Amino acid sequence: MADRLLDRLLRPKVVFGTLAAIIVLASLLVPNDNADEASGTLSSLSYERSGVRGWYEGAQRLGWKVKRREERFHGTLSDSALYVVLAPEIEPTASEVGVLLAAVRRGAGLIVSAEKRSPLADSLHLFSDDFQYGGYPVVAGRMPTPRPPAEITMEDVAAMDSAADRASTDDSAAVADSASTDEDEYETTQEEVQSFDSAVSRSQRTRDSLADVVRRRSRVAPALAAYSYHVHAALSATRPLPRDTSTFLTVIAVSRLVPAVKPAAIGLPLGAGRVVVLADPGIVRNALLDEHDLVVLPQRFLEWAAPGAGAPVVFDEYHHGMGRHGSMSAAIGRALADTNVGRAGLQVMLAGLVLLIALGARPISPRPHMRLERRSPLEHVGALSRAYMQKGATRLAARRLVHGLRRRHGTVARSGDDEVWLRRIAERHPALRPSVERLVAATKLPVSPRDFTMLADDIDTIERTLRT
Repeated sequence: MADRLLDRLLRPKVVFGTLAAIIVLASLLVPNDNADEASGTLSSLSYERSGVRGWYEGAQRLGWKVKRREERFHGTLSDSALYVVLAPEIEPTASEVGVLLAAVRRGAGLIVSAEKRSPLADSLHLFSDDFQYGGYPVVAGRMPTPRPPAEITMEDVAAMDSAADRASTDDSAAVADSASTDEDEYETTQEEVQSFDSAVSRSQRTRDSLADVVRRRSRVAPALAAYSYHVHAALSATRPLPRDTSTFLTVIAVSRLVPAVKPAAIGLPLGAGRVVVLADPGIVRNALLDEHDLVVLPQRFLEWAAPGAGAPVVFDEYHHGMGRHGSMSAAIGRALADTNVGRAGLQVMLAGLVLLIALGARPISPRPHMRLERRSPLEHVGALSRAYMQKGATRLAARRLVHGLRRRHGTVARSGDDEVWLRRIAERHPALRPSVERLVAATKLPVSPRDFTMLADDIDTIERTLRT
């Protein structure tokens, strides 16, 4: 009973059904561990907390001409546009990076993230440090200002900004403009940052205590200080940065338990254009745009890097998986058609196909195979009866008849002596005793054909009795 129950429980339907139920219950009942929101795809199509759809739509409402690019960078790009390439899932190739930076040198703008060992990071001589889940404190920085047109001087830009600040009455505009009007009050110079770095290197304090000291010495704007512990990486340069580099966010990073002051967001003039490099592109994700102080800096990045006020902002979506990408069949076709080895291999395959056709074709139809049909069971019965009759094997035939009778009407244990089984039948059914005696005698002594025919009647009599 226990074995049957175990076999029933170990059937594939029961086992796999139980596993499926356990998996469903685990997925429903296991609590969510709130994975870090800085991870994930930074696509302008994503409404998730790790996407940048909020930045895309916010720029559109502020008057920017936003677009999405779903093809690779090739040819000659427009030098009057601003390109946004953040944490691409498909790494841009070296040729794409060359085309992109060539457009920047002609006057275009670029906002990028510099992942370590990527072609873009190698070209900019910058790379992002390892991701730190705890985040870094912001200790210094300056709010980006729009790029001035060529025919307008910096004094005119400052005058227009101050006039706009005095005339603004909208609350949201006042918050954004305060970051630019108070820039002189909160701006941290490069010399001050270097002095902070030297002071940190000489100090033995922890990172957080050093951050408090540096923040008291520096004058960081509230809209920038709000990014503290939301920045999860810092920038490292492979060669000295240009003197006209603008540092928008400066953090205290820890490398090998040693704190150091490092930039987290910088602006680089490149030819006639500008490049904004973000160590952690997650500072512009949707999750942070819910906070009031964190909506200004992403728009200031656009203003600083854009070639002009009406420049289109192009968000790269091709390297986030959108658009048409290369396929395996197309790659195989190009390899077979455009390379010497591929063409040689194609010729060998065609020659082999021709040889196979030549060897496989038959000019004359093949001879059909001979088929040997087996005898039917009825033919076997007739052959055996004739063999028994020719040899006079009545004893063997009688034994076969008795054994067949016992096989059809015997008990579970079918082994043993057939004569003993017949004797038991005679004891239980005395009327069958004459038939049993004739069968027993026929298995031991030869009988005449007439007497052998009577054995068939005895078999029928015993079978009718056992059935009833």
